[in-house]
Amino acid sequence: MTTQRPTLWAALVSLAVGATLLHYRIHPPNDLTYLWPNLFSLIDLVLVSALFRFRSTALLGLLLNSFLAFLGIIMMADYSLSTTLAGQMQFTPGVNFFGWLLATTFPYIMIALADFLVGQALYRAILADA
Repeated sequence: MTTQRPTLWAALVSLAVGATLLHYRIHPPNDLTYLWPNLFSLIDLVLVSALFRFRSTALLGLLLNSFLAFLGIIMMADYSLSTTLAGQMQFTPGVNFFGWLLATTFPYIMIALADFLVGQALYRAILADA
């Protein structure tokens, strides 16, 4: 299991770097409303990555990573549902389901889910090394 830890940690950091850059592009932090997604992704990149480096703080890393991932999933799903119900989407699910799915935040939700799952696998790898 020791050989999997660096690879899983690099995957976790790579997902966090991608999320940070994506949030910065989509939500420029000039407005206070857009500051929060950028701040949370930076916390994920810096703090969660640092907490997973040590066995003694890995549980805190897992908890924070899980919280941030689920917060992002809930917020993005809420945004997609509210824009769909308000009729602001280019596609409707009844007419073009695949087009609608790609126009929602579903792809980004899958990235957040992958981040959660990699964090969980990294925590299990850290526990297995004990």
